Amino acid sequence: MKNYIKKGILNFLYKRELKNKPKKEFKKILNKTPVIAVIIDSRLNMEMNDFNFLADIFSISKEDIKFLWYKSTFFHNYSNHMRIDIDDISLTGKINEKFNLFFDQQYDILINVYQKNTIIMKTLSLKIKHHFAIGFTPVDLQLNDIVFDFNPQNIDIFYSELSKYLKIIYK
Repeated sequence: MKNYIKKGILNFLYKRELKNKPKKEFKKILNKTPVIAVIIDSRLNMEMNDFNFLADIFSISKEDIKFLWYKSTFFHNYSNHMRIDIDDISLTGKINEKFNLFFDQQYDILINVYQKNTIIMKTLSLKIKHHFAIGFTPVDLQLNDIVFDFNPQNIDIFYSELSKYLKIIYK
């Protein structure tokens, strides 16, 4: 019951924050190493090494990509992987301060790897400071600049499509 009420309040806050969010201007990421964040819904049953291709695409080390796993059952003992749950978000949408380093950083690219249009995932996405966002249908289209219409678990298609759009988002 507590989580049901929390989700209702978060939904109200999310809609208000999304409505008041300033319109983003598209800026290419020019000649620099991109700072990348990835939010993953662990209910997709994806693993850490499923995302190794991101380092190849952006020509950066795997350790330079920050991952936030929602509802993850495995222990993250890597500095660039964090686990978050509904209990880490207050009734008013404030994120537990142990995640300050993750949420205070400015990212060039945010990759939202989830397909369930849940308020928790949308709230996390909205709270991350970023210039460009990539996501998957049927998630709220206002959160993402590019929306892929395939299952993110299909790594080959994910790799292929992201590589195609790389020319647009990263030069």
